[in-house]
Amino acid sequence: MEEAIILATTVVAGMTSYLVSNILKRGSVIGSAIVTLVSGLMLPYFFPNMGGLLATAAACASYAGMISVENALNLLEMAVISLMTGILFVAANSAYIGIGGRLGTIAAIACFAWLGFKKVFVGIDEK
Repeated sequence: MEEAIILATTVVAGMTSYLVSNILKRGSVIGSAIVTLVSGLMLPYFFPNMGGLLATAAACASYAGMISVENALNLLEMAVISLMTGILFVAANSAYIGIGGRLGTIAAIACFAWLGFKKVFVGIDEK
């Protein structure tokens, strides 16, 4: 059950970050910052037992939400990237605790995996 909540959190956080940065045209840093701030304030309040973990997962997904609109064309693609981010987050949750860059690395791997998937299976050529 905990993993399902983490996955749902990452999907919502990634899509929200993408929405603010690309669709509302506020920039990727602002999009990620808003999601990270709101999740850091709200999730520990609503989920006292695992709110810190959920806020960390939301921050990780917000980094993935910084992807450009040229690489993730719409919110559906961002939902898939966010789900992949959540899966990687759950898988690597106990690894490299306290090591800087872990969340950004997870987000980057999810984005690169999506771009590779599109190139191999969908046949979308890059520039």
